[in-house]
Amino acid sequence: MAEDVTVSEETLTSSLSLLVNLGKVLLEKAKQEAAESLERFVPYKITTLYGLMTAGAQLFKSLGVKKKSEAEAVWQKFYHRAAVREQVDELLQLESDWDSFLVSVDEGLQTELSGGTIAESLSPETPFTDGRSGKSVTLGQYLDQGQKLLLVLIRHFG
Repeated sequence: MAEDVTVSEETLTSSLSLLVNLGKVLLEKAKQEAAESLERFVPYKITTLYGLMTAGAQLFKSLGVKKKSEAEAVWQKFYHRAAVREQVDELLQLESDWDSFLVSVDEGLQTELSGGTIAESLSPETPFTDGRSGKSVTLGQYLDQGQKLLLVLIRHFG
């Protein structure tokens, strides 16, 4: 539990700084890769996020916590210190920057795949590939079977 965690201000600030700096580098790399090709970014380059997850796990380990809420409880104890406050604010900004980037990737993919518009509904004539048989089918072929149906729709890039 975070209440039981004893960590120094120096450990906290250096751990946060490491995560923020690595997160910024990874974000810039991801932005460059996405700018080259969104269609290639998702299946081949999104592994950049693994580095961010590893860095986050390292932060948790250095603080002796297992959950984000526990890490937040640790830095709340030191938030009155300017160095900690600065690093926490940078981390929150980094989270926002990553969120914005991922939203822009998703919107860019939606635009590329749908020809500029995001569909509100699908026509029964919408073509699909049946995952079991590999045959081309339409949505209407599944809807006209008179039974309850669960469709799993997977976007395929590339």
